[in-house]
Amino acid sequence: MYEKSELAVKLLSTENELDRFDMLTDAAFAAEKFPERSKTEENRLVSCETKTWCVLEFDGKVKLLAESDSIFVKGLCAILADIAAKLEKADLATGIGFADACFSKGIIDVKRKNGLEYLEKKIIAFAIKNIGGTK
Repeated sequence: MYEKSELAVKLLSTENELDRFDMLTDAAFAAEKFPERSKTEENRLVSCETKTWCVLEFDGKVKLLAESDSIFVKGLCAILADIAAKLEKADLATGIGFADACFSKGIIDVKRKNGLEYLEKKIIAFAIKNIGGTK
């Protein structure tokens, strides 16, 4: 499902490690500002090695807001937010697959893959609850 995001496709098709880091940095700085009041333990991703917080909202589409003390992780979350915003009912059963794709391309290690997969599962569960499941 990550293929619906131009940002994700561009990141995954870029071979140069420095170009990837630049893309993630740009995505992090372009991301919607995370509300400081939402930096709570309740919103912290416990499966993430860095300090990372996320909030999911629904306004007809899934909206992910995320913050991290790692610009790299924040960039990954910003791209995942772009993917989440494109979720449709029919997409939910197939999963997101962004963490697997990043891992297979050598963009992230297994620890970051686990954290990103955890966030993907949170997004899917939230979307199913709010969008109403799959067809």
